[in-house]
Amino acid sequence: MADAVADYFQMLAPVELSIYCFRYAPKGFAGDLNALNERILVELQRAGSTYLSNAKIGERFALRGCVLNYRTTERDMEMSLEAVRRAAATCSVDYF
Repeated sequence: MADAVADYFQMLAPVELSIYCFRYAPKGFAGDLNALNERILVELQRAGSTYLSNAKIGERFALRGCVLNYRTTERDMEMSLEAVRRAAATCSVDYF
């Protein structure tokens, strides 16, 4: 799983406590990552399966998650990343 994550996702800030900021950044993508991630966030919100907010880190648009439940598992986190990949796939016509 770690290799697949590294191929598609980029951490944008150190993880402190339960908040994490990242972006979808597939290898070889030459387009506007800020616009792509903003679109992904909208698609995630429409789908309703995973809730992420956003942040701006420097000039980079970040997807921002927060884990509050102590019962959150690694599988739960994998499911969130899968939801981001699905949302990205719906954007593929415009960006890939």
